[in-house]
Amino acid sequence: MKTNTSLYEYVMHQLRSRRFTQRDVARGSGVPFSTVAKIAQGSVREPSVHTVQAMADFFMANRQ
Repeated sequence: MKTNTSLYEYVMHQLRSRRFTQRDVARGSGVPFSTVAKIAQGSVREPSVHTVQAMADFFMANRQ
């Protein structure tokens, strides 16, 4: 991850890449599916730090 990219931007980039389904992200991160879906759709523009961190941790642990 680039240091000039915010954690939120990183998560949004990963969600848009569609490497993982939203259900996979929810299952792997512990974030409720409805929350993942709302963040991916842009309905939630300021998710909690804990939510973004959990999703980022999932993506980082599953990068290739």
